[in-house]
Formats: sequence, C-alpha cells, structure tokens
Amino acid sequence: DKYACWCEATLGRKAVDIDNAKATLEKLAVSIPKLAAEVSSNDADVEHLKRELAQNLEATESATGVRDSENTEYQGTKADSENCVGALEAAVRALSGAGAGKKAGFMSISSRQAELMSVAAGIRQVIAKDTVVRKVQRRDLDALRHFVERPADFAGPSPAGSSFSQVGNNPFGDYAPKSTQIQGILKGMYDSMLSDMEKNHGEESNSQKAFQELMATKQEELKDLQATLESHTLGKAEKAKMLADSKVERDDTEAQQKADETFFEATKDGCKVKAEVWNDRSRLRTEELQG
Repeated sequence: DKYACWCEATLGRKAVDIDNAKATLEKLAVSIPKLAAEVSSNDADVEHLKRELAQNLEATESATGVRDSENTEYQGTKADSENCVGALEAAVRALSGAGAGKKAGFMSISSRQAELMSVAAGIRQVIAKDTVVRKVQRRDLDALRHFVERPADFAGPSPAGSSFSQVGNNPFGDYAPKSTQIQGILKGMYDSMLSDMEKNHGEESNSQKAFQELMATKQEELKDLQATLESHTLGKAEKAKMLADSKVERDDTEAQQKADETFFEATKDGCKVKAEVWNDRSRLRTEELQG
C-alpha cells in the first residue's frame, strides 16, 4: 500500500512537471524568435544611428572648414581694402590741399611735391591690384597712372618762371581741371571701396550668424543622436541577454523534460510490475486461507 501510494504521488508529480515543461517550451518557442527579431532590429538601428552620427560630425567638420576658409579670405580682403581706402583717402586729402604742412592756405612746392610722391607710392600699390583695376574705367586708369608716374604735375601752380608744373608738360590741361579730375576718380574709388567693405562686412556677419545657427542645430542633433544611440545600445544588450537566457532555459527545460519522461515511464513500468506481483501474492494468500 505504501509503495502504491508512492507510485501514485510520484507519477502525479512528474506528470505535472512534464506538462509545465511543455507549456514553458511552447512559450519559449514564441518568445525566442521574437527576441531574435528584436535584437536584429536593434542591430540595424544602432548601425543606422552610428552612420548618422558620423554624417553629423562630417557635416560639422566640413562646414567649419568652409567657414574658416571664407573668414580667412574675408580677413585678407578686408586688410587689402583698408590699405587701399587709407591710400585713397590720403591722396584725396593731399590733392584737395588738406595735407600736413599747409600754412595759411599755402604749401611750398617742394613740400607739396614730397607729399604727393609719398601719396603716389600708395596709389601705385592700389592700382596694381587686379580687383581694383577691374572696377576702374580705362580713361580713369590712364589718369591715375599719370598721377603715379608724375606726381609733381599735381603739386599745384608753380611760382613765376618755374617749369615745375607748366601747361606744356601736362597732357590733361592746366592744374585745376587735372587736379579735379584725379580727385573725382579717387573719391569715386574711395566711396566704392567703402561701400564694398560695408557690403562684405554685412555678408560676413550673415555668414557667421548662419554658421553659428547651423552649429547649434548640429549640436542639438548630435545630442539627440548620442542619447538615442545609448538607449538603443542598452536595449540591444538587454534583449540579447534575454535571448541568451531564454535559449539556456529552453535547453535546460528540454533536458529536464526528457529526464522526467524517462523517469515517468520507468516508474510507471516498475509500479505496474510491483502491482502485478502484489496482486499475485494477495491472490495466492487468499486461496491458501480458503483452502
């Protein structure tokens, strides 16, 4: 009787274990492929985010390089323009009689000549620049070259008997129209270059502002991408661990189920044999008592 009770309890317990194992394996058969798909999807997401991060950094580096190049060019142009504007301003002031050394409305011819020679040297550098030459008319350029080559012709009327500034040596006429013409050309160039400098400064300011706005946008994108990548990487690791654990659980459950089924069958057969033996002994004992 005790053995029969043991058989019944043991077989019942093993039957429950086997049923539970089957239920667990059915769940794992669904969850494992799902986890594998999620891990694969996370892998793709992580790789995509890494590419976007690389593109963000590349775009930032490229934009920075372009901005640096533009700013370097602007600074060089600005320095040249400032030098040209300074030379033009000095020339206009000298030709208008506002140069240093003027006393009571009169400057000596020698002083005037020395000042204009200095100014002419500055204008020579100005008209040597292709960017300037392209903006000056040919006739005006010829007049400027005459000024640069013979600045003494623009020193003003010479004293009586002096040949310093004689009309016969002046292809542009007497002093007054010649001086006025050169002043007008230089003043026009001066105003034009100042206007160009203001325009270039505005364009540079706008470019810098646009660059700073772009960098701010790229920094925000970078932060979002890094945060998203971190989240997906963590999610990928968690899903991968769950997948690995599920596979281990499946293998362990299958092995335990197989062992339980083997034990169940062996126990059931053993209990059956024992029961038959017990029945035979009981029958014989009964017959003996009746006999």
